[in-house]
Amino acid sequence: MVFVTAGLAFLVARNLSWRVLGPSPGSFQLVQLFPQGLAGAALQIYAAVSAGLVESIFFIGLPWLLYASARQHPSEMRFTLCVSTIFALAHWEHGRHGVIAAFFAHGVMCRWFLHWRTLWPIVLGHTLIDLAAFS
Repeated sequence: MVFVTAGLAFLVARNLSWRVLGPSPGSFQLVQLFPQGLAGAALQIYAAVSAGLVESIFFIGLPWLLYASARQHPSEMRFTLCVSTIFALAHWEHGRHGVIAAFFAHGVMCRWFLHWRTLWPIVLGHTLIDLAAFS
C-alpha cells in the first residue's frame, strides 16, 4: 500500500512539476554511479534498503517521538508538513523536481505511519520505491 500510494504521489508530483517548471538544471542521480552487473545490482539493493530504513527512522520515527513527547496535543498535519519539508530539502541533489516529488511522497508515508503507528510498512514501501527508482 505504501509503495503504491507514495510511489504514485512521487511520480505524479515529479511529472507535473516537470511540465510546469520545465527542465531542472543541475540534478544529480545516484544511479549514474552504480557499476554494471551483479556488483551494481547488489549496490542498488543495499542503497535502497539502507535508505528505506535510515530515512524512515530519522525523518519519521525519531522526529515523531520527539514531537509527540514535547506536546500535549501534537498536530499530525503540522508534523507531516514539517518533516516532509525537511525530507524534501535533504534530497536537493535530485533537482527541484526531485525535491517536490520527495515532499509529496514523504507526506504520504507520514500519513501511513500515523495511521498504523509502525515504521515497518514505511521502510518496506520506501525501499521498494528506491529500488524502482534505481533500476
